[in-house]
Amino acid sequence: MNRWLLLVTAALGMAACGREPPSPDASGSGERVAGGTIRQVGSAPNATTRIETGAGPVVVIGPLALEIARAAGAVARVTGPATGDSAAVTIRAEAYHLMSVDGISPLVGVLALDAGSLVLAADSGGRVDLIGGSARMREAVGSKVWVTTRDDGRSIVRWGILRERGY
Repeated sequence: MNRWLLLVTAALGMAACGREPPSPDASGSGERVAGGTIRQVGSAPNATTRIETGAGPVVVIGPLALEIARAAGAVARVTGPATGDSAAVTIRAEAYHLMSVDGISPLVGVLALDAGSLVLAADSGGRVDLIGGSARMREAVGSKVWVTTRDDGRSIVRWGILRERGY
């Protein structure tokens, strides 16, 4: 119980003193992890991708920033080297994990067709035979997508393109 009280006190103290940069990755690799809601701020061509963390916004840069921006509104964890101070933190995204879209844990992978049926080659490994899907979704075959499903893990509820095919 004392350990719990110490952790809560330390967290409240850090919050009272200002925002801390993203937390170190548990692997000890020097990477940083920022978790929160993805937001796209501003308008093209100067839009900025941010992760709204409990400690404040973290700007996302790098080749994955556009892919992450396409999941605006989702909750994600972004990993990469961070720069900045307590006033402005930037993370160069080297990896990300979509944790939820509308409160549902999404599947992420490349959309494919097999004998006329939509399948997802999941980033986590394996294959998911999807049920449903619009004509527009079929046009996105070859693209990296996120998909939320019903409890059966196959019936499509919503989906979105993270990276167009060919990129």
